[in-house]
Amino acid sequence: MKAEKLSFQDAAFLRLESEQHPIHVAGLMVLKQPEDMPRGYFRRLARHCGRLNELWPLFDKKLQNPDSLRNPAWVKADDYDPDYHVSHYALPAPGRMEDLLTLVSRVHERALDRHRPLWEIHLIEGLSGNRFALYTKVHHALVDGVGALRMVDTLFSTSPDEMINFRKAKPKALAHHRKLSLARQFGAVRGELKRHSSALQEMSGLLAHMGMDSLLGKRDTPPLPFTAPRTLFNTDVDSRRRIITADLSFSTMRKIADSQGATINDVLLAVCGGALREYLKGAKALPKPSLEAGVPVSIKATSAEDGNKVGFIIAQLFTDEPKPLTRLKRVVRVTRKAKDDLRHMSRTAVQDYANLLMMPTLILNLAGRASQIPPPINVIVSNVPGSRQRLYLEGARLEALYPLSVVTDGMGINITVVSYLKRLNVAITSCPTEQPGIENLGRLLKQELDALAAAI
Repeated sequence: MKAEKLSFQDAAFLRLESEQHPIHVAGLMVLKQPEDMPRGYFRRLARHCGRLNELWPLFDKKLQNPDSLRNPAWVKADDYDPDYHVSHYALPAPGRMEDLLTLVSRVHERALDRHRPLWEIHLIEGLSGNRFALYTKVHHALVDGVGALRMVDTLFSTSPDEMINFRKAKPKALAHHRKLSLARQFGAVRGELKRHSSALQEMSGLLAHMGMDSLLGKRDTPPLPFTAPRTLFNTDVDSRRRIITADLSFSTMRKIADSQGATINDVLLAVCGGALREYLKGAKALPKPSLEAGVPVSIKATSAEDGNKVGFIIAQLFTDEPKPLTRLKRVVRVTRKAKDDLRHMSRTAVQDYANLLMMPTLILNLAGRASQIPPPINVIVSNVPGSRQRLYLEGARLEALYPLSVVTDGMGINITVVSYLKRLNVAITSCPTEQPGIENLGRLLKQELDALAAAI
């Protein structure tokens, strides 16, 4: 392949990265061993994992000059060696889930080697109940979290008899940049400036409206950016990571949502709010104002626009509210209003609003000063729809899929959820140095869901 220049955003992910702040997305998959598993099954699976560069071409490229990011570009990895990308080991008996999460936390701490293609797979045998795990991490400069989940989806099959087909490559869709004449380039720039000028007016109107709600003391309305309280989640982070997982009943959450005119996402936010409240109370660090979450949401387009719009809202988690059902009702009011605000904005304005929320933190991360400004939000809570069908990998049944994300200075916790069959697989990525006892958060999530169900 010819040298492929990185986009500004992808290059920024590399510039943001350091040994203390690795910037990769990952997935932890728990699988049930096939019945009548053939001898040498794990060795064969490890070999097949080493050939994923044949299936996904983006796994077969590396940085042209890994020691300099002046003009970063991808080139084909002509020295690709699977032994540097696939690790194979086993847990000590009895193969507890806690042991797996400790191992994965240590692996998740380490940055990827920039002199090689930026991905790794770890095959981990010995999990109790005849199970094993696959932990996969890919640099954010190669793919985002949603893209990584789509790649995983193409790897699995709905049939236990289907094997990975290496003859069928699945290239990642890349933007097609046409060479434009100078006149057309000026026209494109003029159109872009016009769109962003109009978007600025829309965004200014939204912020003015939110500011007026705040001045009038209105309750349960979307908060202004950078008004979140500072918490122990919003400090500088070091290289330590703690991965926490939890499984929540989808049917329970659906019943709660239907009974209150809420969405699954509303119920998830209320449960997260209750769990974070209990955690911070236990740590004697619960602030008086409510914590605020950044929530990626899908906004259904108006009739004048095809497809969906994806936006980013700030939702209060009402950690100042002790009653689970009241908390949910307040969450519903805020998210409904926030989504309605975005629904009446153009796609450009929605994207610019998301950039307004996150860009100052990213820039200050580069300068090492992210924790010196008020946090735009306290935590990210992202809910991604997954498969409703049972999935298999070379005969092994997928039991759970936990998506792991990035934490940075000023944003030391990330909660990502994927629905699979009748459960929500929750994965929490955190930096435990300033978060004592954070490993209890998975248990608190289940406890809060039970409390909410009992309150209805």
